[in-house]
Amino acid sequence: MQTDESLGEQAAKGGSLDSEWVPENEFIPPFRWSARVLGVIVAGFLLFMFIGETFSGTRHAASPPIKPGALVGLTLGGGYVIGMFLALRLKWERAGAILSGTSGALLFLVIWRAGSRNHNPPEIAALMGIILGLVFFLPVALYILCWRLEGRDRKRYRAGL
Repeated sequence: MQTDESLGEQAAKGGSLDSEWVPENEFIPPFRWSARVLGVIVAGFLLFMFIGETFSGTRHAASPPIKPGALVGLTLGGGYVIGMFLALRLKWERAGAILSGTSGALLFLVIWRAGSRNHNPPEIAALMGIILGLVFFLPVALYILCWRLEGRDRKRYRAGL
């Protein structure tokens, strides 16, 4: 048990911080929960759409083989979904957000490249990229903000400020 004058006796907190106890910053929990909720909404929607597309259509007709570009997109989208669900656990938050951020960035590049290759106007490809970028990267950006706040608090606590 560790003590703090204002909080009294507290159990040492684990999670994404070091093993030493740092007083809780009141801005971190709303950002963390916003990232979790948005991440689950986006990942759940992608998972729902994947399941719907997989089981739709007739079962008797032979489905055409998946094109390599679509397979890359499905793999990167799956990486994003897995990363967001991993980020729900405080223990795996960083690994999940890094996996989601990397998969989202690569998926953004694949979609942007496919949009420009299909002779779409560059404005439409850019608009699609911006919308998808905001949706995919907002939870990752919120997780990064939480880590920066935690790191700043840890440095201040060690310095005695």
